[in-house]
Formats: sequence, C-alpha cells, structure tokens
Amino acid sequence: MRSRLARAAALAAACPVIGACVTWWPKIRNEFFVLAGSRNEAGGWYGFHSGLGGAAYISVVPALALFYWHQTCHASPWCLRWGKYPAAGGLFKTCHLHHPDLRGTRPHLDLIHRMHREARDGRP
Repeated sequence: MRSRLARAAALAAACPVIGACVTWWPKIRNEFFVLAGSRNEAGGWYGFHSGLGGAAYISVVPALALFYWHQTCHASPWCLRWGKYPAAGGLFKTCHLHHPDLRGTRPHLDLIHRMHREARDGRP
C-alpha cells in the first residue's frame, strides 16, 4: 500500500497535467482531428482512410494476426488451437491434443499434482 506522501506526490504531479488538458482542450481536440485525418478533407471517410484508418490497416491488423499466430499450438502449422500448455520446459506452447503429457485430454487434478511432484523432486 502506498504511503500518504506518495499519494500526495502523485496527485501534485497529475494536477498540472489535468489543468493543461482542460485549458488547451480545443487545441488538443483539433490536433487529434488533424492527425486522424478528418479535418480539412474532401470527406470524412476519405480523411479517415487517409489518417487513422490507413494506419490501422498497415499496423494493427497485421499485429493482431502475428499475435494470434504466436499464441497458437506450435506442434503443427495447421493446428489453430490456442497453445496454453507449455512443453519442453516452456520452449513451446501446445494445445491439449498435442501436449505429450496430456495425451488428448484436458488436465485433471491428479495429473497436475503428479507433474508438480515430478518437477519439485527434479525428475523429468
């Protein structure tokens, strides 16, 4: 838990920032619309696709696809299941069907306890 002094310092640091945002809100809003591409354009949709929309198509969509590809099962490129079970000491992520210890079933409590005891005792 933070002390009272730390909370007071955080509040003292936040107050000028909030005050500046309130004071200069029209300029901040105008700059956001300029960066978004929806100010002084031939049309709103043209400005959107030239601004934030174009940036999203180039960066956000491929980033989400890459994140999904990184999180899927590593056992096969065609297995699109979520790889949430670590294998080989955490080097690979596999689904419950491809994990060597699970053998196609969901992990039950007895398997979790057995694997925990093996890891604690240092056995492979």
